[in-house]
Amino acid sequence: MKKIAAVVLAAGRSSRFGSCKALALINDRPLIESAIEAAKTATPDVFVATGYWHNELAQAAQDNAWNARLLFIENWQSGMGDVIASVTNTLGDDYEAILFLLADQPAITGDNIALLCQVYERHNSDAACCQYPDTIGVPAIISANVFSELKALQGDHGAKALLMDKAHLIDKLVLDQCNIDIDTQEDLDNYVHYLNNMSSYW
Repeated sequence: MKKIAAVVLAAGRSSRFGSCKALALINDRPLIESAIEAAKTATPDVFVATGYWHNELAQAAQDNAWNARLLFIENWQSGMGDVIASVTNTLGDDYEAILFLLADQPAITGDNIALLCQVYERHNSDAACCQYPDTIGVPAIISANVFSELKALQGDHGAKALLMDKAHLIDKLVLDQCNIDIDTQEDLDNYVHYLNNMSSYW
């Protein structure tokens, strides 16, 4: 397998959530720990891109032995594009691909990431990403062939537009789990309620 770095993106302020969303609990476990565990299916080299909540995440990483390295993004407030560019500038020389994940997709599992890695390795494409009903996005593995373009990203525009432009060159994987993301406290409450209902059937 190509040398891959996994990066959990957790640099934002989570303004709609109202607190550090990455540390919100589901079944007594922070959201971000599930993302880190899933990422380790692809590589032992797992990083967390931090920003507004860096101190809180650093403390949690120490307290819970995440075995993931934190990358503080100084210009996190400039937007996701700048965060991805900074990450790629930091890691690009040492890896052949970067797996990007979000901290707020709690349904993504290690099996999902393993399948995405298989798709990426099988076709040796510029990227492999998740196919949504009307777009494509993360989780996504992006090869070094695209690093120069990732480094040029700016502002609030992440890699989605770049992936869309290259849609004919990348592999897409349909994962229903990608459609579950936590933006607000209500989203979290609804997802926890869903999990509780599911567990009652077993």
